[in-house]
Amino acid sequence: MVLVTGDKGGTGKSVVARILLDIYRHRNINCIAYECDQSNPQLYRHYNKVQPGVQTLKLNQRGGADALQDDLKRLSPQVSLVDLPAGAAEYFESVAKDIFLFQNAQRLGYRITMVSVLGRVKDSLLQLKRLVDFCGDKVDYVVVKNLYWGDEHKFTRYNNSKMKQAVEALGAIELLLPELYDDIFDLVDSKDLTFREALEHEDFSLSNQSRVFGWIDAVETEFSKAAVQLGLE
Repeated sequence: MVLVTGDKGGTGKSVVARILLDIYRHRNINCIAYECDQSNPQLYRHYNKVQPGVQTLKLNQRGGADALQDDLKRLSPQVSLVDLPAGAAEYFESVAKDIFLFQNAQRLGYRITMVSVLGRVKDSLLQLKRLVDFCGDKVDYVVVKNLYWGDEHKFTRYNNSKMKQAVEALGAIELLLPELYDDIFDLVDSKDLTFREALEHEDFSLSNQSRVFGWIDAVETEFSKAAVQLGLE
């Protein structure tokens, strides 16, 4: 189970969920995808058209998360990808307790990976701390620095924090999300495209198609560092 989280400051959480699903679908990895971010359902908007689609969950409703684990038992996917709502640490705590997520995932033979997408603001650290305080060593951690906000050394708040030391002690893997040009990204968004659709779309120049290709390739290379945790093997 790969659960993607981030704070409310536009860290790039859904971008990470989208490129992960893009990779799963491209590699024919058996993945069930869930959109839980009702306010900004990017994963659903861009990838529901790619079979077998994206399911929507309302975590704030009683029983709204039951499908997360019921589908594991019923369908036995290789990967279950969940795009959590922004700032969802408290959602996740209540959901995990309600459905005994840790216990049932272990019983069914699934590992849980929390993918925390960082910006450079304080709330990124607060969200990560809350997740670590709750999950402890029951999950794997992947921390993603979104380089849209600057190179990896500019994440000084995280780099100099005790939180970084804490997650590294728990075996966290740190990844870098390469930056994609704003105008390219905006065009992908305005057309509700998957990233690979942009490689052949008529509205993209050859140069920009090449940039998207290079970006996807760079992401795949970087994310391979956490291939086991992300279910990419």
